[in-house]
Parts: sequence; structure tokens; C-alpha cells
Amino acid sequence: MEKYDDLELTILCCFLQKPDLLEKTELENKHFKKHYKIFNFFKAVYKRFGTLDISIMYSISKNKYRIIEYIAWVLEYHGFVSQFKKYERQLIELYEENKKDRWIIDNIYELANDLLVKNISTEDFKTKVDEIYKNANEIFKNDN
Repeated sequence: MEKYDDLELTILCCFLQKPDLLEKTELENKHFKKHYKIFNFFKAVYKRFGTLDISIMYSISKNKYRIIEYIAWVLEYHGFVSQFKKYERQLIELYEENKKDRWIIDNIYELANDLLVKNISTEDFKTKVDEIYKNANEIFKNDN
């Protein structure tokens, strides 16, 4: 999760440096796990004012101290605008990987419940887990 978090903050840093990236990005709210609120805030400010001016963000923020603190924190990540497309692609790929992992975990959890409730054998359980992984690879291969 740390890599995901760092990548989100690096991308947000790029937006602060070059706000018009918000018009060109493929990223959506779903791609941000932890910092989606600031992503939404940046999008809203940019849409309304055409910039991410710190004084404007400060003046419209409900929690003025928090927004300044957050912006200072984001700027510590030193994202390079020239690498933005690389960062963007990495975040989308991590999101897709996590989506696949969540699907696998949900299906194995359901299978584990069946093991307890229906008393299936451990050999059947192992076979079905292997099928879940195979199905996940087929499902999410076509999803990318």
C-alpha cells in the first residue's frame, strides 16, 4: 500500500506544478484509494478557476489549516511533470492489479465458507482455488 500511496501523492504534486494535467489525465476518482478527496478538490478548483493557486484553495477551503498542511505535504514528493504519464500508467496498473487481487480474495473467502458449511474436501478446495486463479487471469487479462 505504501507504493500506491506514494504514487498518488507524486501525481498530486505534478497537478500542483502543472494544473492543466487535470484536463489530460486518464485518472479517475476510483484510481485514488487514499487521496481521492484532494484529487476531487483539485479537479473542482481547476474546473472553476482554471488553476490550482494556493491562495484560492486556501480561501475556499472549509479547513484552511488542513489544506495548507496537505499542499505542503504533497509538494514534498517532488513529482517530475515530465514523468507524469509514467506515474499515471503505474497507478492505473496498480489499481488493476489490486482489483484482480480483491476478486481473488473474495472468491477464496466464499470458497472457504463452503469448505466449512458444505464440508468439501481439502483436495477439492485446492482444485477450486487453482480454478479461481486461472479464472482471474482470464477475466482480468481482458480487462486491461
